[in-house]
Amino acid sequence: MHQLLIIGGGPAGISASIYAQRKRMDFLLITREIGGQVLKAGNIENYLGYALVDGIAFVERMLEQMNKLGVEPIIDEVVDVERYKEGFLVKTLSGKEFASKTLLFCTGAEHKRLEVPGEREYTGRGVSYCYICDSPFFKDRKVVVVGGGNSGFEAADQLTNYAKEIFLVGFSNQFKADEVLKEKVLSNPKVKPLLRHRVIEIFGNGREVKGVVLEDLERKESYKIEAEGVFVEVGLRPNSGLAKKLGVLTTQRDEIIIDCNNRTSERGIYAAGDCTNIFAKQIITAAGDGAKALLSIYHDLTYGVSSWI
Repeated sequence: MHQLLIIGGGPAGISASIYAQRKRMDFLLITREIGGQVLKAGNIENYLGYALVDGIAFVERMLEQMNKLGVEPIIDEVVDVERYKEGFLVKTLSGKEFASKTLLFCTGAEHKRLEVPGEREYTGRGVSYCYICDSPFFKDRKVVVVGGGNSGFEAADQLTNYAKEIFLVGFSNQFKADEVLKEKVLSNPKVKPLLRHRVIEIFGNGREVKGVVLEDLERKESYKIEAEGVFVEVGLRPNSGLAKKLGVLTTQRDEIIIDCNNRTSERGIYAAGDCTNIFAKQIITAAGDGAKALLSIYHDLTYGVSSWI
């Protein structure tokens, strides 16, 4: 039985694995892929030490560090977890089984997608799921923000500092963001609100986004608008299903609830990064969260647990 199984190989899982290796822990890192959402991030310019780095190049640097330390991830998908003796049993898609005293869920979250033609093709080339990361790339350009809730309005608010025109698309007949935020954003002349609309296609020139096709749900007609960026802000879907199977408490949004030391409601189970209820879903916060979680696990295994949620 291992001391620890880390499930997920995004920034949180990689960071945790690096710290676990330095602590000489008996652990395994199991993940479908190395990098997670970072692979789709496009250019990154808000991570310490990097003025500008491509997401793929950034993952390659993390891999180099793992290789240098001797961290050997198991590229597989965890499909089931259950309690086993004094710990847990993890089963993978390839049919392998691993036992561990503790689990660290770094399973991340998936951005809800529009599932329209052109979305996947232009992800990272005009289609963005992170306004905090990508807003500066759209200085003096036309953009579309899809989402009528707080996330959509926060994205529009950020983009007013860069873009020259922002089409704010909401599916319902009213926006659902907080009133103060709505007042601030909708009073900006750059913002063009489009209620009762939905994006039905994203088009481009093969290299980058050039616009979207919108459907006017009131008039039952569609039309094109030119834009160089599309920000999809229709919510996140935490990958928390495996943790929930073990009885871990989650928020109404299915985020794994953790305390300040990354402990969950179940003894021996920890979580870090975007699958949790941490406020900011960023690469740098996920990496820090993974390191903090590992140090917490090491402390609990070495000195005993002082408190739990």
